[in-house]
Amino acid sequence: MDSHNTHSLSLNTAPLKDEMSVLFAGKGQPVSGHFIGPAVHDYFLIHIVLEGEGVFETLGKAYTCVVGDAFVIFPDILVKYEGSKINPWTYTWVGFSGEVVESALRSIGITPDNAVIRECSLPVIQRMIRSIRKSMDKKNSPALGNMEASGWLRLLLHELGGKHIGGLEQESIPESHSYRQIDQAIRLMTLQYGQQLSIEGIARTLGYHRAHLTRLFKEATGLPPMQYLLKVRMKKAEELLRTELTVAQIATSVGYNDPLFFTKQFRKWSGQSPTSFRKSL
Repeated sequence: MDSHNTHSLSLNTAPLKDEMSVLFAGKGQPVSGHFIGPAVHDYFLIHIVLEGEGVFETLGKAYTCVVGDAFVIFPDILVKYEGSKINPWTYTWVGFSGEVVESALRSIGITPDNAVIRECSLPVIQRMIRSIRKSMDKKNSPALGNMEASGWLRLLLHELGGKHIGGLEQESIPESHSYRQIDQAIRLMTLQYGQQLSIEGIARTLGYHRAHLTRLFKEATGLPPMQYLLKVRMKKAEELLRTELTVAQIATSVGYNDPLFFTKQFRKWSGQSPTSFRKSL
C-alpha cells in the first residue's frame, strides 16, 4: 500500500559535490500512522509542516511539530518522525548537501540539538520551495537550474535562521550587534587587504567613530585594527612568496604600492627580508 495519499518530487540532475546544492524537493501527505526511522540519512533534510501535526525524534528527545514548524535532519544522526494518527501531517521538504552546509547552519543557530524551528512564515516558505522545484525542473540547462536552486535554498535558510536570531533576548542585542560589526570589519580586512584601507574608512563604513571601533576591535581580537590588518597582509605575503611572483608584484597584491616599504614591514614581521624568506623555503 502507498505510504502517501499525495506525493510529488523534483530532482536535481546536476548537483555540485563540494558546494551547497539542492538534491531534491517535494511535498507529501503521508497516510495516518506513517513513520520513518529510526534511521540515518547521508544528506541534510528540512521538513516544514503545512497541515496537521506529528512528532520528530532526534538525540533522545521528541518534539511535537504543528503547522508552521520545521525540523532539520543532519547526516549520520539517528532520527525518527511520525505523523499523528488523528491529525496526520502534510509537509514539504528539501534535501541538500555540501561541505559548507553544516558550518553555514551552525552560523545561523541551527544545530543537531537545536533543529526545530517554530512558527515559520508558510507563505514565504512555500513560495521559496516552489521556486526551488521550478529551478530543478528546467531540463534545458541543469547546471543553471542547480545554481538557481542553490540561491533559493540560501534564501530559505536565511528565513529559517532568522527565527533563531530573532529570538535573542532583547538586552543582548546591543553587545551582539557590536561584535557582529567587528566580524564585518574582520571580513572587510580579510577580503580587501590589497586595497588602501584605513581605520577611518573602516569605521565610516561600519558607522562607528574611529576610537570606539578601535576599542571594540581590540577587546574582540586582542589587536588594534591596523595591526590586525598588517597580520593579514603579512600572512598572505608569506603565501605569495611561495609562488613565482616578484617581490614588487607581491607588495602590490597585499596593499603596498611601494616595494621598499613592503620589504621594511615584512622584515619587521618575520625578521627576514622577502627575498631571504623565499630562499629559506
